[in-house]
Amino acid sequence: MRAAVVGTGGWGHTHIEAYWRNPEIELVGICGHSNRSRAESAARQYNTRAYMEIEEMLAREQPDLVSVIAPDAYHFEAYKAVIEAGVDCLLEKPLAMDVEEARELVRLSRSKGIRCGINFNHRFAEPFLQLASAVRDGQIGPINHAAWRFTGGHYPEGHKIPLAHLLYMQSHGFNAMQTFGGRIASIAGHAHDPRGTGQFTTATFSLQFESGAVGVFIASVDEDYHHSGNYTFELMGSHGRAVVTDAIERYEYFPRPTSASPAPMAQVWTSPFFADESRQFARTTDRHIQAFIDAKRNQQPVPIPIEEGLYALQAAIAATKAALNHDVVRLEDTK
Repeated sequence: MRAAVVGTGGWGHTHIEAYWRNPEIELVGICGHSNRSRAESAARQYNTRAYMEIEEMLAREQPDLVSVIAPDAYHFEAYKAVIEAGVDCLLEKPLAMDVEEARELVRLSRSKGIRCGINFNHRFAEPFLQLASAVRDGQIGPINHAAWRFTGGHYPEGHKIPLAHLLYMQSHGFNAMQTFGGRIASIAGHAHDPRGTGQFTTATFSLQFESGAVGVFIASVDEDYHHSGNYTFELMGSHGRAVVTDAIERYEYFPRPTSASPAPMAQVWTSPFFADESRQFARTTDRHIQAFIDAKRNQQPVPIPIEEGLYALQAAIAATKAALNHDVVRLEDTK
């Protein structure tokens, strides 16, 4: 299968290397955005061809699959170019910086009939795969409560808009909430601007799902990634509770006590000492790409379709409005 990558930055290299390591893939092109020397250097390193125009690369190389990793402000432009060319693609979040643009990308991908996915790669970390299995097997039961906390530091922000981190890094949280808790109905929240920059870098939210379940969402870029435990996702159901810690680090399941088992044994997964692949966060993208390839070969739907990028963006926009306006915002108002 012929694959190409648009993007030569840090996460662009994550996709490039994922294809490079995959024996099912021939990497046929790398396209830069503004830095020609970096694109040419990457092409030499991975023994492929460099381009600076998406349309030229697609026309010349005819790839079967393209990963697109552009600067956030250029997502819509880059994604639209690949989708309009009718090429199956894996996109990075956020889908766009504007809900209407995101809707246009979804409509266009549907009209083209292509496989278009979005890389919520956290869900391919082993703890989240364990969680997904527990949900499918009924170990959690009907969901009552979900909690997300992600406070790793990306400050100073690269964006000028308030709460921009809700659109990019925290989009993983909104996707996790909706994947395991169900569609979000409404959001209320508060935000703090500790530096007086107007960016509001720490925020907390209260969520209600369409099922009636509730959730808590803590989002910040004011902490530091060196601190342990700054990332947790918790899912509480009628049959048990599950906790993911630091994305790739730990999964715990606590069954609800019953009269037949008043003190049930908890289940814990941690990355084994020699399991280098599961200890590397970037390898979650390798797993997602492989799942995408398998779906494409078997004529199946992609693992995480583009629509989920739209849903996460709608939640992020609703959360931003809720925090800045001190109001409760219904998700249907962003549809």
